[in-house]
Amino acid sequence: MRLPLATISVARLTSADIDEAFGLARLAFSDLTPGRWRQIAQRWAKGERASSGALLARDGAGSLVGLAPYVVRADLCAGKTLWVEKVLAFSLVDAGPVVIALADSLRDAARALDCRRMKVETGAGDGALRDALTRAPDSVRSTLIQSTV
Repeated sequence: MRLPLATISVARLTSADIDEAFGLARLAFSDLTPGRWRQIAQRWAKGERASSGALLARDGAGSLVGLAPYVVRADLCAGKTLWVEKVLAFSLVDAGPVVIALADSLRDAARALDCRRMKVETGAGDGALRDALTRAPDSVRSTLIQSTV
């Protein structure tokens, strides 16, 4: 049973969301402490066009079901890049609509922040995220590999 995409809403993290979102953030970042989360999330929540932040997805009942932290960076390519460290979607049934809603909202955020490209870290099990990011022709130019050192 797939949730309809229309039942997923996505918005920037606000100060009112910080404590509620910690549990979801902790699923993606196992060594994240409450203190570090609050410090970073409070900075993200301060400004409409901040160069870093997080998007939160909620289902039709208002439950938090997704998180996507991002930062705008300048790299060697011309223009700014929206870097997305993780896209986390939580659903007991089907996370696909959550992933699609977050991917679409990340594209919108990148455009609003005048970014020319978006780089998203994906894991081995992130097939739904890769599918959501490749819906447009020529949308994926490379794969980012992260390894421990």
